[in-house]
This record gives sequence, C-alpha cells and structure tokens, in this order.
Amino acid sequence: MRTITDIADAVRRDERITPQEALTLWREAPLWLLGELAVARKVKASGREVYYNRNVHLEPTNICLFNCEFCSFRRREGDKDAWYMSLDEVEARAKELRGTDITEVHIVGGVHPKHDLDTYCAMIRRVKGALPHVTVKAYTAVEIFYMIRHEGVSVVEGLRRLMEAGMECIPGGGAEIFDSAIREKICPEKCSADEWLAVHRAAHNMGIATNCTMLYGHIESLEHRVDHLNRLRMLQDEAPGFDAFIPLKYHSRGNRLGQVGECSVEDDLRMIAISRIFLDNIPHIKAYWVSYGKATTEMALAFGADDIDGTIGDTTKIYSMAGGVDRPSMSVDELEAMVVDAGFVPVERDSHYNVVEHDAKQVEQVEQVQAAKVTPEAAISELKAEVVVPAKEEPRLRREKAMRVLYDEPVEEKQAVKSAEVKEKAKENINQDKSMSQGDNAQPQGGSAAKSSKGDNGGSIGRLFRRMPVIANMVVICILGIIALVMLYVGLRFGTRHGQSIEVPNFLGMTIEQARDVANSDDLQIIVRDSIFDVDLPGGMVVDQLPRTSSVREVTVKPGRKIYVTINAYSRRIVDIPYVAKQTLRQALNQIERSGLTVDRLIYEPDMTSTDYVLKQFVGRKEILPATNATGQVGTGVTLRVSYRRDEQHTYTPRLVGLSLQQAKSALWDNGLNVGDVVYDDSVEDMISRRKARVYRQSKSIGAEVRRGGDVTLYLTCDEALADSMSIIAEREARSVEQERMKRRLAQDSLAQETM
Repeated sequence: MRTITDIADAVRRDERITPQEALTLWREAPLWLLGELAVARKVKASGREVYYNRNVHLEPTNICLFNCEFCSFRRREGDKDAWYMSLDEVEARAKELRGTDITEVHIVGGVHPKHDLDTYCAMIRRVKGALPHVTVKAYTAVEIFYMIRHEGVSVVEGLRRLMEAGMECIPGGGAEIFDSAIREKICPEKCSADEWLAVHRAAHNMGIATNCTMLYGHIESLEHRVDHLNRLRMLQDEAPGFDAFIPLKYHSRGNRLGQVGECSVEDDLRMIAISRIFLDNIPHIKAYWVSYGKATTEMALAFGADDIDGTIGDTTKIYSMAGGVDRPSMSVDELEAMVVDAGFVPVERDSHYNVVEHDAKQVEQVEQVQAAKVTPEAAISELKAEVVVPAKEEPRLRREKAMRVLYDEPVEEKQAVKSAEVKEKAKENINQDKSMSQGDNAQPQGGSAAKSSKGDNGGSIGRLFRRMPVIANMVVICILGIIALVMLYVGLRFGTRHGQSIEVPNFLGMTIEQARDVANSDDLQIIVRDSIFDVDLPGGMVVDQLPRTSSVREVTVKPGRKIYVTINAYSRRIVDIPYVAKQTLRQALNQIERSGLTVDRLIYEPDMTSTDYVLKQFVGRKEILPATNATGQVGTGVTLRVSYRRDEQHTYTPRLVGLSLQQAKSALWDNGLNVGDVVYDDSVEDMISRRKARVYRQSKSIGAEVRRGGDVTLYLTCDEALADSMSIIAEREARSVEQERMKRRLAQDSLAQETM
C-alpha cells in the first residue's frame, strides 16, 4: 500500500489512483494537500478557466410516486403546497422566456403518476417550439427509466423518441448513492444503481451527453462514496459521455433524514477535491452554487471545481425547500466576479461546453471608447495595437485580452497615460524643430553644450523608437531578459540555497517541545497542522508528520522548510452526546462518528418488525433519553441495543484484512458485529507504530455466517509486505465468496420461478 507521499507524487505525475488510495487520501491527507493535487488535475483538464451558463430550470410538478427519505421536494397529490403544470402552462412559461439571453432549459421534477413517455416528449416539443434556439436538458435517469418501463419499450427506443422530441442532453440527478444497502434505506422505490447506469450507458452509446451526480453527507460512509465514484469512472471508461460530475450536498430541512445533520464545509471541499483527483476521465467537476452557497462555491474553485452552473433566475425549488440557497439567482456579473475573486478566468459555455463568445463585441466597444477620447493619431494607433484581437486568434486569448481591458486596466487611467505621452512627444518634436531651425552657426556655450548633446542623444533614441520600433523593442526586451536571468540566477543560488539539503528527522514519538528543539537545530520549522486524541498516548506527542521519513530512502528538504505535524491533544474536548435511538443503526453510527464518539458494544435483541433498528442507547449504565442533556469527552463509548427479526439473526463477516484498526471497527459495526480482542505482532514496537498497523488476519473467515452482535478478533502488523500480501489473498477470497453467494441467489430465484 502506497503512502500519502507516494499517492500525491502519482497524482502529480497524472497517474490514476485506486479506490483504496482515494480512501487513504480522503482520510489522511491534509486539506491543503488535497487542494494542491486537485487544482493540478483541474489545470491539466481545463486550464485556469471556470465555466458558467445562462440557464433556467423548469420543474413541472413536485407530485411524485416515490417517497425518498432525503427528499424535501416531494408532495402527494392534494397537499396544499403541491403543484402541477399542464402542457399549456409549460408552453406559456417557455414563451415568457422569449427575448432573454438564456441558452439552456433544465427540466426535472417529480415522477407524476399521470405522466407517460408521450407526455414527456410533448413537454419537450412545447418548450422547443417556444424557444427553438435553446438547448433542452431534460429528465433524470430515474424519470427516464420510469417512463420507459411504463411505456413497455426498450431504453434505446425511449431515448430515441425523446431525442426526436428535442432533448439534447440528460442531467445527472437520481444517482444518490449506488450502494444497494444504502439505496434500500434512503430511496427503495427508485430504479437501482445498475438501471441508472444502464440509462446513461445507452445514452452515451447514442451520442447523448449526460452529467452524473452523487448525493453525499447523509448515512453513507466514505467507502460508499468512493465505490460510487469508481462505478462512474468505470462507465466513463466503457462508454464515454459524461460531461461533468456534480457532488450534491445533502440538506436536512424538511425530510425524514434531518436528524443526521449536515456535513461540514471541510467535508464539502474534500468531496470536490477527491472527485477531481479520482475522476480522471470526466472533463469537468461542478460546484453547484445553489447547493453550496456562494462562499463555499468560491472556495471549491481552489479545490478542483471548474464549473459553477448558471444564472438560474430563481427557477428551482429542489434545494431551497431542503435548506439550500433561498430564491437562487445570480447575474452574469456576479458569477464572473466570484470566479475572478477566486483567481480564475470566467468563461460562458453552452450545454455542451462550447464557449459562448461575447468578448469580441466587448473589445470593439472598448476600442470605440478609446478612439473617442484620444485625438492624436499616434495614441489611437498604439491603443488599437494593444486591444485589437486578430480574427484568427484563439478564443481563450481573446477572452483574456478582453478581461484585461475590462477589469485590470481602467479605460480612463489608460487614456490619461496615453494622452500625457502624446503631449510629451509633441513637445519634444517642437524643441527639436526649433534647434534645427537655428542651424549650425548657433553654437551653445558651456553647460548649454552639454545639454544640447544630451538632447541630441535623447532625440536619436526617440527617432530610433519611432523609425524602427520592432528592433528597438527587441533590444529593450533582450536587455531586460538578461537582467531577469541574472536576478533569477542570484535568487536561485542564494534564495533557495541551491545544493543544500537536510535529512528530515523522524519526529514521531517526540513531544512537540522536543520536536521544535530538534527542528531548530536543523534549521527547520515545525507547524502543528492538526490534533487528535488517543487515550493511550501522552498529550503533546507527535503522531504524524509531513513530509514523512522513509525506511528505504533518504528524505531530504532544503533549510528553512516547514514540517507539518499532528499531535496528540493534551486533554479531550467535551462534546454533546446525541440521542440516536429510534432510527436505523447506520444513521446512529453516522451521528456517533460525527460527534467524535465511539461504539462500546452492539447488543442485539429480538424484535417482531425490523432488523438493525436502534432501540436504546447507554453511556456506561446511564440510558440516554430524548430529554437527556448528556455530554462526554471525545472518544466516549456508546452502547447500543439493536433489534433483529427472528429470521434475520445472522449476518456475514466482512473483509477486514488490509484495513487499519479504526476502519476495521467501522466495518464490523456496519455489519452488526463487535470488535473482540486486538492482537499486535512483534513489528508493532510502540504506541505510535500502532497507529500505522493494519489487519493481517481475522478470527472469522470472510463471508462466514455469524450471529449479530458477535465478536471478531483482529490481528495487526506494521509489516507492510505481510499486510499487502495477506490483503491480496483476502481480496481474492472476498470475490470468491461474493460469486458463490450470487450463484446461490440465482439458484434460489430459479427454483422460486419453477415452483410458481
């Protein structure tokens, strides 16, 4: 398994990373490193440009057949805040948009029980009839799969009919989380992950561009997120067609998952960054500003996003009803200002990421203003030479020149400078004419002779620039270039201490005071970038550092370099203990993890109705009730009493080999099991090395059927070769177990069909 440093170097070399490496980055890399790597990927994919478009949303109804746990948009027919637009109303709304500058109409909504494929096609035709120049991006794969299944035709046939009606591309909604267990809990009535992927696969093969999404920040784990990204990457390898990936943040207002809360801004930025790093074959990563808000969206541009969606014009309620941006609308000026403030170049696009050119007109207007303000012909020529864009110049260069003229160099200031230059040149020419008219007989005396000589030299230089401007400018550029090279050489030689290097000390296990003493003696700086709390370690001990040392090579840095360390906190932070009973086990585990707590034990009790439903919770012997205002230190253990149905009292042991101790604990809890004994081998020498140890053996074999609440003993090692080899064996075993389980399931299905 590669270290963080190895993975980061691979990303910088533009290499593809594995799902396990993505998890490592997600969990262990500092935020600044993720930003650096993601922006490097972004620049290679789309340069310094950030895209936006002029769009509106059309949401014909919020009445929906499906009743997803996370949805705040859905209403039942008859609810007071339900709405439904007829085809005539859809057409009338489209006609209202005539004369606007929009380039895209985005149509999504609830899956209405009265809508069929013909209805959806007619809706597109009405919109295209009113707005023939506008691209229609219509219907999620969930809507498309439902209408096609309802019609009884193939996916290809359904997509063909939608294309004939005027649909040009497909949005990415409805993907949620691909993991079947999570999907069963949050959106059991929707199409499956395979069906969602099948719609997009067929669309790509037919030449229809699509987007893809993930709804994150609810009850899913990081493993579920990476699995989701990996399935998208594999489909893009198999059938390219995704234009952009859009991470959609879960918002908690007005839905049944609200008690799980919402993830932090740091989690949002990590999500954006990992998406850009991992999805190396999807061109664009969109930070949907309606979901994130303006501030987080601007930060997301520094973590790999290169698209912020569009103007929208207060035409969507899906996110505002869940607690996102209320009445979402931004002007082009606001969108561009956001991008410029983040240090990037705003670019207007259409639905297919073709650049929409407005800049040529802007440059022409600027030139007209300049020509009107400056009368001397020479000044006008110079200004035009700076701002006129050749007809065949690249669009990106035209945009950048327009941006410089419109934003970086105010016209009034520039004209003032040019006018002053023209006046100065005119004065100089007059003086020269007077001197020439006096003839050779008028000889200046003393100091006047020196001044005359100096004036002649100045006039010669001025005439040189006027008569041969290209050669003169080349001479100046060469001189400036030589000066710059000399300065660069001096700066590199003395500023970067070229040729000097220091071997990075191993600070792990030192106190922060000891680490600073060692760093000072080696001309290094110690920066504390994070802290954790491990009850087994003393406060102030260094538990991680970047750059790390290596047992196989010498890691060196230049003098004065900063070494970033993570220390063990001196005292544990006090946190609130959330009430997690009366919800699913996964939801409870998610809240416990977010609160900085841990699980002491899962105790299963029989129940008539459900499995993996939390009945009660305890801290020590104290039961936590809804009205209990309990607090505890970070790392406090919570005991959960969990239900199981009589026919579901068994579960299966997951693959734990290759995981860290914390990862293995989470995997066991997710499967309704407890951590038994934890045994370290001789390679684990001290408390610090325990943090690096990985599981190389587990007491219950992979896929073994065990009672819920049972214990699994874990054996850990710091021997990388042992852990890697055992992990490969375990992965093969897990695949074999899954294949065998699939065969049994197919056989049972076949037997059931025969008996019917």
